[in-house]
Amino acid sequence: MNKEQFDKLKGIEKAKEQVITIDDLINKTNRTLLYGYTCERDTWHVYIKDNKIFAVIYKYGESPKEMNIFSNYCYIPDKRLYPETCDYEFCKLLKDKEIDLPFTTWQDRPEKQYYGELL
Repeated sequence: MNKEQFDKLKGIEKAKEQVITIDDLINKTNRTLLYGYTCERDTWHVYIKDNKIFAVIYKYGESPKEMNIFSNYCYIPDKRLYPETCDYEFCKLLKDKEIDLPFTTWQDRPEKQYYGELL
């Protein structure tokens, strides 16, 4: 590569990431999308309510705090997701964007609309 090519290469910006929104989902019913925990043992809950995606984090017995989602990576906890509580459609969208989903082992549990706390 020559200097002109190098300067041109430096001027190319990375394509802006398209963060998944409610509009990307076919099924927009109220439900848990992702449920897991962090390295600090905080509960991690991403869900749909009233046609909006929320992401919250909280310790047992405390009120959930909303997280700011500015990247698809922000949807994923730094430890584990419980696969039996996660939504296939949402997980598929994340996998299509090459996001790694850190699932733990499967444990049968009853189906519920929400697995975690809501705002």
